Amino acid sequence: MTVKTAAIMLATITTAIILVTSILTSSSLAYLKIFTPKQGQQVPAGQFLIVTGTSTPSNATHTKCNVQLQTNQHGYKPVIPLGPAGTYTNWKGTTSEPVKVGANQVEGQLLCYAANGTTTNLIKHLVHNFTGIETINANSTNVNPPSTIKPSGMPIVPTR
Repeated sequence: MTVKTAAIMLATITTAIILVTSILTSSSLAYLKIFTPKQGQQVPAGQFLIVTGTSTPSNATHTKCNVQLQTNQHGYKPVIPLGPAGTYTNWKGTTSEPVKVGANQVEGQLLCYAANGTTTNLIKHLVHNFTGIETINANSTNVNPPSTIKPSGMPIVPTR
């Protein structure tokens, strides 16, 4: 093997290592986090839930990014960017449906596009499972119908 051939092989290998490192680094540094609801959290059922989080693209090639949410796999909807200059470094949204009693799921999706704005070059997903629980209204602790209780608290006994 000549010195020239060895130099070409070394340059080719070095370029390949740099390219692979760049690809792995660019997608692994991008992140998507959901702060609320927390994984496994119990939340009141029957109402919409505010979901908050943060995200970041990994480098300059992922500059046109957005975040979307879906609840219980019922379709994505956009969130509100709260970061500087309208970025999604911090964001918030609401569930697309009221929280149901039992198991629920919220999924965040970070999408970044190439400079042309149409080709997706990064997608990150994150799922949080949480539980909807029934809440008891503090004003309705009386389990007996109102017509069976006297103002004194004594039961009304039917007379003949």
